[in-house]
Amino acid sequence: MAGRTTIIIQGTAWGVRETQNGKRYLSVSVSPGYRDRNGNWKSQPEQYYSVWPAGYANLNPVFDQIAQLRQNQDQFVDVTIVGEISGLDAYTNKKGEATASCNVNASAVAITNVRQKNGGQQGYGTQAGYTQQPQGQAQPPASDSWANGGSDPEF
Repeated sequence: MAGRTTIIIQGTAWGVRETQNGKRYLSVSVSPGYRDRNGNWKSQPEQYYSVWPAGYANLNPVFDQIAQLRQNQDQFVDVTIVGEISGLDAYTNKKGEATASCNVNASAVAITNVRQKNGGQQGYGTQAGYTQQPQGQAQPPASDSWANGGSDPEF
């Protein structure tokens, strides 16, 4: 894959938007920062991403799930996105801080956590519309011959 750079973004999904011609995208923000040598948190300017499905990716199921979760404005949806940057805009926000806005063509979007405004949270897992069970023992599919100590499958 010469000439392609894949990025991973971990941030907060604020909602699913739709253009006038019906294309859907996800609004995501990231508040980066780091701990200095004394352990104090140093905030960096917030970054904003418009996350578009890559041409081959069907992200509608996960977009629908995020839109449903965000109907409750007291829920914050944390996501992890895998994709490629397709455009970047640097500007100064209303507070006079340098910030960036970026378009991303995503091949995958995963819901990693749902947080409540008051600090409560629930574990979560979705990738490109496929749901995992929130925290607990997952059951293998009935057709999985490896799952229940069965013999090796025939190839």
